[in-house]
Amino acid sequence: MKDSAFSARMKKMNEILEKEGIGCFLVTPSSDMKYLCGYSIKGDERFLALVAAPGHEPFIIANILYELQVTETPVEEFAYWFDGENPFELLKKELSKRGIDTGTIAVDAAMPALFSLQLSALYPDTRLINGSPLVQPLRIYKDRQEMDCMIAATAKADQALGRCMEKGTYWVGKTESDFLAELAYEMTCLGVSDTGACVAVGANAAVPHHKTGDTVIEMGKCLLIDFGGSYRNYHTDMTRTYHFGEPDAEFVKIYNLVLEANLAGEEAAKVGNELQDVDAAARKVIEKAGYGDYFIHRTGHGIGIDCHEGPSAGAGETTKIRPGMAFSCEPGIYLPGKFGVRIEDQVLIEEDGKTRVLHQLPKELIVIQ
Repeated sequence: MKDSAFSARMKKMNEILEKEGIGCFLVTPSSDMKYLCGYSIKGDERFLALVAAPGHEPFIIANILYELQVTETPVEEFAYWFDGENPFELLKKELSKRGIDTGTIAVDAAMPALFSLQLSALYPDTRLINGSPLVQPLRIYKDRQEMDCMIAATAKADQALGRCMEKGTYWVGKTESDFLAELAYEMTCLGVSDTGACVAVGANAAVPHHKTGDTVIEMGKCLLIDFGGSYRNYHTDMTRTYHFGEPDAEFVKIYNLVLEANLAGEEAAKVGNELQDVDAAARKVIEKAGYGDYFIHRTGHGIGIDCHEGPSAGAGETTKIRPGMAFSCEPGIYLPGKFGVRIEDQVLIEEDGKTRVLHQLPKELIVIQ
């Protein structure tokens, strides 16, 4: 392969395949494919796959329509088919020509049944297995190239939300959907793709996964924004909660508790600790204040090519924190019918073991008036 970072990943992948006795790994467009060769074009009904096999150079089989895109990857060998041809017959021919063992074939978890069923019919005596769990342990620990992508992604997210919030009371009278559209626009202008957000006003913020709608932003209510997107294949994910107009004492109390929990969780995000220690540190703050029943989700999740990856910063997760790991720290308190507060940062464990909080937007309570 032409790129040293991707070549190193593929080498590790092939070592795993050889150790497990797997002849090859067929990876269709997915986060696994992005990880192994950087290909990020969305899949369709035309079969396209990266083929990894121990002892063999990786190759991509694709419809000729995608020739220009696949040749931009670091892969150097290709097999093309045309509309009207059977790509699986070409695949069988290529595997046979290269002497690749087909006794056991791994496929990525995202492979559509449209393809996996045809593959099964093509190789009735072959054992087909889910190959994605084999990639996951590699994806947990980001290399320098991946870290730099995530650092850039989070900086762009900070900039986009900052631009939106600079408009202040302009948002009063506008809807959650209006805010989402503006935020997506700002993200897109900065080169971030696959943007998405949960924008929640007032009582809607008490629903952790509220579906953004037509609720109007008003003075006297909070505004929670949980959003992200992908930059150079790597995700950003953050949450900030603001208040329009002077908040009451209860909101201030809850906000400060969540902020304290967020900071405690990030303080526990150290090399040598377990991921569950991050959750325990944040949860302890909220439970001690008597709001444990209103913190209803894990403290964080892994993040990288996918917005949500494993392992999570949650109870029972004993995975040790090591350099290269990236995860969110996002405690929250949700009071049904009233409001919700969540503060989320993306945490990265650098190569030297230092903990780096990637988002730089202020976390202290900001009142818009």
